[in-house]
Amino acid sequence: MSRRFLVLLERAARIRELIDREQQSSAPNAIRLMRMKQVYLTISRRLRSLTEKRIIAMASAPRLRPDVVFRNVRSAPALSGHW
Repeated sequence: MSRRFLVLLERAARIRELIDREQQSSAPNAIRLMRMKQVYLTISRRLRSLTEKRIIAMASAPRLRPDVVFRNVRSAPALSGHW
């Protein structure tokens, strides 16, 4: 995972804790809650975007493919005696 992803994940966790603490207080501040939720939503979107980019990069990465493809175990040279 990239450093940026980990930092965003940590920030999201801290903001989520602050939101939970504010909601559980005896007199929650609606404006503060709204602002924290907006920040949390922005960070969540960034995390999702980074995750999507990473998945796309992994899916489009070139893969090493063998020259010879065996259909089953019996067609492998070591087992068929053609080695």
